[in-house]
Amino acid sequence: MQPLKKVGLGITFLLLALLVASAEAKSSRRKIHRVGLQRDTDQRKILRNLGHQNKMIRSKPRLATAQAETTMFTASSSSSSSIPTETLTNSYNTEYYGQVTIGSQQFQVLFDTASANLWVPSVKCTQKVCLQHNRYNSSRSKTYAANGSAFQIEYATREEAVILEGFLSTDRLKIAGLTVKNQTFAEITSMPESVFNRSNFDGIFGLGFRSISIGDVNPPLLNLFEQGLIEAPLFSLILNRNASEPSNGGQLLLGGSDPTLYSGCLTYVPLSQVGYWQITVGSISLDTDSDLCSNCEAIIDAGTSLIVVPSATLAAINQRFGITAADKRDGVYTISCDKVSSLPALTFNIGRRDFTLPASSYILNYDGTCVSGFTSLSDGGNDLTGLWVLGDVFLGPLYVEFDMEYKRIAIAPKL
Repeated sequence: MQPLKKVGLGITFLLLALLVASAEAKSSRRKIHRVGLQRDTDQRKILRNLGHQNKMIRSKPRLATAQAETTMFTASSSSSSSIPTETLTNSYNTEYYGQVTIGSQQFQVLFDTASANLWVPSVKCTQKVCLQHNRYNSSRSKTYAANGSAFQIEYATREEAVILEGFLSTDRLKIAGLTVKNQTFAEITSMPESVFNRSNFDGIFGLGFRSISIGDVNPPLLNLFEQGLIEAPLFSLILNRNASEPSNGGQLLLGGSDPTLYSGCLTYVPLSQVGYWQITVGSISLDTDSDLCSNCEAIIDAGTSLIVVPSATLAAINQRFGITAADKRDGVYTISCDKVSSLPALTFNIGRRDFTLPASSYILNYDGTCVSGFTSLSDGGNDLTGLWVLGDVFLGPLYVEFDMEYKRIAIAPKL
């Protein structure tokens, strides 16, 4: 099936477009391999991308056809006792990406929990948009192995289908000091310039289950585990949203969890549908108001900047915040920064535990331009069939562990 992507990419691109207009006017339980996250401080890039994420929502909710994940895991010992750290970039809380090496060539890749493939531009792509990014050249790699199977991923938009095309190849992959042998990935030979010429990253590193992988390609995380490079098929994510710490955007932990990074105990929640990191949320509410939803289905998606809600829910939220149609700019909603201190807290009841986000977490402030952390697929209709997509706005205050073996997530407030 098509991956749930890409709400995340389009909303990220929308945000970065808006900024330009605004500017012009405990010890570890397992051996853990860490990827550090670093913030990008180029303010002119912030809002230029966010609006384009809305273009990519429609391909995400095709969940009913997802196949159950039946992978059986066996014990595997880690071959490394060190905890490698790599620097990643957080581009103004709109996208989190980091460096990997394929063959001998380096790429910046967006870490995305709502897809399962690894792809980067190919040297065979001669479009202007590809020339703006690092491109994979198989002739420069001694460890390259040809595959040649056709690869296509479609990002459906309101206006048109956004299609990336290419072919599969195999090479060594290096991440966080760990080297994966024979990782199959996609070389992209055609991509839409209107979308990816705004991206700060070269490609996508999927962290979803194999059942949503195009071409049934084994995802990198599973290869890390199966080759004995990490002790468990899980990863943990913590995003730093604090602008006062530009050199540390957060961490991606491979193969374990670190109790020194969160407060209290982890709350474990089973996946309601395997493939995406989809859970049932008991309720979501604004302060003491009536619930925005009860027993609602939600996907945790690190590739999405905002919280994507059904259009009727967005209308109710906007009314509560005093946001009108005149506040809509490039597909997202702005709000007076003076209102933020009076806005209600947003509470998610997950696993019978409340996780509360203050307004300062769900309102994004870009140099005095404040943007609502909520968006939807469209201004009408039954979009996403009631599904919520919980992006970086949701993840910001939290520590989340994603466990493929036990098909669950674990969540706690971050320290």
